[in-house]
Amino acid sequence: MTIGKMKIAVTESEHFSSLALKKLSEIGTVKLLDCKSEQELVAEGIDASILFVRLKFKITNSVIDQLPNLKYILSATTGTDHIDEDYFASKGGKIITLKGETNFLESIPSTAEHTWALILSLIKKVPFAFDDVKRGNWNRDAFKNNNLRGKNIAILGMGRVGKQVAHIASAFGMKIGFYDTLSFESSYERFENPEALFNWADIISIHIPYTKENDNFIDEKLINYTKKEVFFINTSRGRVWNEKIIAKKLEEGSIKGIATDVIHDEFQHADIENDLIALAKRGFNIIVTPHIAGATFESMAMTEEFVVEKFLRIIVENL
Repeated sequence: MTIGKMKIAVTESEHFSSLALKKLSEIGTVKLLDCKSEQELVAEGIDASILFVRLKFKITNSVIDQLPNLKYILSATTGTDHIDEDYFASKGGKIITLKGETNFLESIPSTAEHTWALILSLIKKVPFAFDDVKRGNWNRDAFKNNNLRGKNIAILGMGRVGKQVAHIASAFGMKIGFYDTLSFESSYERFENPEALFNWADIISIHIPYTKENDNFIDEKLINYTKKEVFFINTSRGRVWNEKIIAKKLEEGSIKGIATDVIHDEFQHADIENDLIALAKRGFNIIVTPHIAGATFESMAMTEEFVVEKFLRIIVENL
């Protein structure tokens, strides 16, 4: 693959960093895609040797097979569950992401900020109260809620986002505990196992990455350790918990509330049938947002530019 002759396709190109596009255009021909379906993605990106993706499409083995020239997939994400990673590697392809870029990622605040938007919205009942006002009511007593000060917030996964969430929790005067498989010094209370953490928590905020080992990490056995009044917040991935069990526990009253930015089947764009969304429609104490935690103009531009720079370094090294 020769610099200058590369064919680069950028999916979901609206608001894409102009600086990142400029740098990509210096090494090849850039095609901006605005695809509504997987079929359009394949048809428009058929000649691409480089594909820059976000989270709208799942790049399955079927998509990969239909893009015969594809050598690189660039994704401004830490997770890769939207790409059939093993299959692409078996075809000789390489994926460039933000995974492992700890120093850079510490400058990105968007996921932690959204986590707190969900925590405050859920516990302070903001969307539910607003919906009631829009119906013509002014029922103050119906939306009494709780203080955060003094409550136990459990951080499952004290990585970059977990640390940011914990730092903000300290400003609210909360008690902060966490579980993580890695050993490191921390001023927060460390729990030796997730069962003890869940048993202690008033609020559980999930920040573990999705891996094969973490598939359904939060299962019925672990959930059974929680208090009845617990709130769950998930800005990680929909597959790190057993979504059907989480929904069941909320419906039967074993969980007080759920706020999530991710669902198990979010790559199924049309007519999503999802247990959590179904409960939200029925008026249960649940908030679902469409995986927007990282979708700020500033953070997306920063991450797009970083991934492009990382890719360019790899290209130069391989010359």
